[in-house]
Amino acid sequence: MTHVSQNALPPDIVDDVIDHNLEAVARWKGHRLRAQHGRSHGCVAAIFTVRNDLPEQFRHGLFEQPAAYSAALRFSNGAHLDDRKSDAHGMAIKLFDVPGPKLIDAEALAHLGTTQLSDEFDFVLVDQDVFPSYVPDEYERLGRLVATLQAVQHAIKGRRKWSLRLITKGLRAGFRAFLTREGKRQFRVASDFASNYMHSPFEVHFWSTTPYRLGPDLTVRYLARSAKPKIPAHPVDDPDGIGQCLRQDVADGENHFELCVIEPPRPADEFDVLDNRIRWACDPQPDAPLDPYHHTVTPVADITIPKGAEFDPQNGDAMSFAPWRVTADHEPLGPINAIRLRTYLSLASARFPNR
Repeated sequence: MTHVSQNALPPDIVDDVIDHNLEAVARWKGHRLRAQHGRSHGCVAAIFTVRNDLPEQFRHGLFEQPAAYSAALRFSNGAHLDDRKSDAHGMAIKLFDVPGPKLIDAEALAHLGTTQLSDEFDFVLVDQDVFPSYVPDEYERLGRLVATLQAVQHAIKGRRKWSLRLITKGLRAGFRAFLTREGKRQFRVASDFASNYMHSPFEVHFWSTTPYRLGPDLTVRYLARSAKPKIPAHPVDDPDGIGQCLRQDVADGENHFELCVIEPPRPADEFDVLDNRIRWACDPQPDAPLDPYHHTVTPVADITIPKGAEFDPQNGDAMSFAPWRVTADHEPLGPINAIRLRTYLSLASARFPNR
């Protein structure tokens, strides 16, 4: 298993990622949006229950023994504020009262000079099973394109100010996206990643896309598997349509996900387990179909959203979620997660400057 540290990243990559994400921060309905996944459909209370019948190899860290935790689930759009548009949709899970030091605490002290000791534990998931980039500089270029286009869109809608720098970056991003071969490829990759429609978040599977350590020996990915999956044939018909479906489902009855671990589909010496562009929940042959019930997928916990659960469309915006808010047994792996570490800290610091 290969760990990628901050020191192993190419020079200035993390600073560049932070810089262009800060460009995408805007104000909407009285609060500062996240650079990514700024549009919240709602935050609901849930119960996260670790199963008591787990195979021995999964009994590490959070899953070491059966337990139940209070949780909050935040559902979001990746980029758009209008639910009728196709997008990448997020599910962020925050568990409360989870003992043990979290990896992000030490990094917050090292990079920001602040101590954020926390009893929280996060999973950050999206409704795509793979991530579109793996090499750090490719990730930076793709993120720069997406963030700049978002910032220009926010400026057009009056959610942030225009600036000469933004205009210049917008023109460069547009030139790369539409007039160069590499730019067209990156624009196509970003568009494919953000191509899903959604009605109710309770009808969707959400994936970690990137790998994580589980105990001393395993590398896994995570899946929140819906109990009632359904692929919509058309978008919702209201800008807040997904939020309305979510609110109605919470009012109508109990809803469920299974939190699963996904093991690599073939031995680690046959492929790079850190390459988040490779599909795992499938057979190893090329173009194998995705299967959330594949034999490599094992449920480890149940997520229950009770009927009438506390629902607050905005409360999730007062929280920060990060893949590094975990104990050492669940360490995020690979170059994309390494870049995310200081990026998430810096963006959260920008959103909550008085904390």
